[in-house]
Amino acid sequence: MAPKQVVLWFALLWLRESSLGSAQPTGSPLLEVGGLVKHLQDLYFPGCSLLIQRCPRKASSPKKNLHFPFPSGDTVDGDEDMKIFIDSVADSPVMVYDIDDNLEETLLNIDINIVSKCLVYVVLAFDIICALPLYTLVNKDWDKYFFSRKHIIYTESSADHIRRFLSTGETNTLSNLLVIRPGRDGDLFVSTNTPYKPLTASDSPLTTKTVWRRDKFVPSGVDFFPDKLKDMHGSTLRVVTFHFPPRLFIVPDEEGKIKASGVEIEEIRAISEALNFTLEFTLPTDGGMWGSALENGTWTGLMGDLQYRRADIGLGDLFIMEPYFAIIEMSINYDTDYLTFVNPTPKPLPQWVSLTLPFTPVIWGLLLLLIVIGMIFIVLLAKIGFVLSDSEELPWFRESSNLLLLLYGCVVNTPWIKEPNTMSLRIFTVLWALSFIILAVAYKGSLVSYLTVPGEVPPIDTHEQLYAKGINVGSIGTTLKGVMEQSADPFVRKLAERYESMGGTKEGFDRTVKGDFSFLENIGFLAYTIAVDFTDQYGRSSLHIMKEIVAPFGIGLGFPKYVPYIATFNKVIRRLTEAGVAEKWLQDLILANKRNRNLGDQAETQQEQVSDGVLPLNVNHLQGVFLLAAVGYGLALLVFILEVLHRVVLEFCQPKD
Repeated sequence: MAPKQVVLWFALLWLRESSLGSAQPTGSPLLEVGGLVKHLQDLYFPGCSLLIQRCPRKASSPKKNLHFPFPSGDTVDGDEDMKIFIDSVADSPVMVYDIDDNLEETLLNIDINIVSKCLVYVVLAFDIICALPLYTLVNKDWDKYFFSRKHIIYTESSADHIRRFLSTGETNTLSNLLVIRPGRDGDLFVSTNTPYKPLTASDSPLTTKTVWRRDKFVPSGVDFFPDKLKDMHGSTLRVVTFHFPPRLFIVPDEEGKIKASGVEIEEIRAISEALNFTLEFTLPTDGGMWGSALENGTWTGLMGDLQYRRADIGLGDLFIMEPYFAIIEMSINYDTDYLTFVNPTPKPLPQWVSLTLPFTPVIWGLLLLLIVIGMIFIVLLAKIGFVLSDSEELPWFRESSNLLLLLYGCVVNTPWIKEPNTMSLRIFTVLWALSFIILAVAYKGSLVSYLTVPGEVPPIDTHEQLYAKGINVGSIGTTLKGVMEQSADPFVRKLAERYESMGGTKEGFDRTVKGDFSFLENIGFLAYTIAVDFTDQYGRSSLHIMKEIVAPFGIGLGFPKYVPYIATFNKVIRRLTEAGVAEKWLQDLILANKRNRNLGDQAETQQEQVSDGVLPLNVNHLQGVFLLAAVGYGLALLVFILEVLHRVVLEFCQPKD
């Protein structure tokens, strides 16, 4: 080949390579970006809609928001490069708008549900700082899953600007973010962030995954959207909570730090170990508990801290209820509890009543009727026997009082004083005595248990009984009132009309103990509080939990709206729930607190009296016996006085010789 031809060949080759490298306008490789986005869409989100936001290069660029779908053949503000980009992803529904001063109003006017079941954000920001308004808007009701969506950002910014972007607001929580940057010769570097990892000035804000070169990735086979939240890199999450045993024991120490324990504390610690983050416990900013709604739509207490994003997680024995979802997000339930009322335990029956408890009133009535009929029958039988055959029976049986005394002796299982001679009386007395031996055995067998365990009045266990009592009911705040008003039980709805809002659990329990109120809470909390604070050394509780429930509820963790890590938390919670650890933690806490209680001097005295596990009967157990003896003494004394008076009257009235 001639030298001139060689030079010409190299010149043509240089021109060809130069033309390939500059096929797109300088600094605006949107055609390659469009091809990359289309390739990612085919791999990861086929059929999804694209929301394309752009930051114009010049602040004076005309503003025009185009609506779905993008008009075919139209141009975008006269921007031919943008038209090229739109054409490259034209197979997908798209919506285009500018990131400008009217961005929030623009977004609120977009109905995301009309666009598609899934959504991908594509941001064309030559300076990534321009896109910050999109990611720092406080009100994201236009797309509640914004931070969990897939985000693709094309930018030409420096590493410092990218670091600033990822350190502002909640941008460091994006877990499905790809950042595309231009390279040499039309290459595009595809990088990703590490969410929740603290960024320092010396750290690179992005990790390059691959390079897009001539319609393919080099290297290929890269997973662009892995689950990045499996490791939160030791980041600190703020947990707002308060003291609410047995699920939450929160005690500030002398240094102002919080000592936390309980079922929910164990739950969140298990999650933090699984996902590698640290916990910072705080009390509600205003010192309240759950909080309540204000007239302006804001909340106080724990709810307010989550609403204003002053905390990342909320622990407060939170029921998963629809009213909460307007303010916060919630996890799946880690446990299930039941909402019910607590009432004063009826006072036990007087101990002397124990003597009557082995038999029901019907049995006692039948026994009394049997004794009366039996006494009448034996008197008539004896009288008829004397008339027919005076010589066969002893004179002792001629007295009716003697016959009644004989039958009474059979009733109380005492030896017979006299034995009848006639066959008819013998048959009657033998069978009479046998029947009362059986009754005595049955009576004595049950009497011991009734002497040691006091009889009780049936407690209130149904909503109908509670409504009939005519007292008011209530709980903390007014949220549970709404639950009662929506109940299928008509008596619960009627009780909702008597609802009173309590300022705290102590107020609710104090009112209930007085007997003119019924406190409403979940069974787990009620059972623990009664076991620890309302049970005496003998194991008797002054409060009783109703058996009929208002509603079952799942208990979950609370989060600010739209945080992206809820799905990852739910995976860990589901594993913990399947293992049954929440129920185990709750039972262990109740048992531990019961053991640690100071039972007092009476309990120690009782323990000293117990020998080999047998509790001896005391005066309280046998008060019925002594009361019965006292009644007998009183009746005997009264009859004795009447007899003396009768004799005195007879002597006084008898004429003297």
